[in-house]
Amino acid sequence: MKKSQKGFTLVELIVVIAIIGVLAAILVPSMMGYVRKSRLKTANTNAKTVFTAVQNACQEAETEGAPLGEGDGINSATEVTEPSDDTQPVMTAVFNALQDNGDELGFVLVTIDDDTGGCELAQWAQTEDDTMIGQYPNAASEPEDAPDWASAPAGGEAGA
Repeated sequence: MKKSQKGFTLVELIVVIAIIGVLAAILVPSMMGYVRKSRLKTANTNAKTVFTAVQNACQEAETEGAPLGEGDGINSATEVTEPSDDTQPVMTAVFNALQDNGDELGFVLVTIDDDTGGCELAQWAQTEDDTMIGQYPNAASEPEDAPDWASAPAGGEAGA
């Protein structure tokens, strides 16, 4: 009496591997698109957090009789670090707002309007060379529309 052998043949294994390969070739590009959109949404959310924190700091400074102006902003991509003293109200506000993000707080750029004394534009990115820069207001909704550092002033179009 002959024993029946259990297992898969080589042909069956090759067919399964081919099917997995086809599925991976279809799914990986679409998943990468989702990852890029997720990174942009995170950057935009952090930029909005920065904007809100700076706007609150501007209002507080105005209430105390020492309104903030353009010179108090962060006019180039700057790493967020803990300020050494209270003479940096904008960086203090940004640091306090982002410190829950972990060790790497990212890089920010903040523009303050001299006329209104309020925050005009906030941008955030994980690294200084990151192409996924979040912005508020006028946040980009597609990764290819993500702005450069300070490329779109408030009231303009994102990515312009």
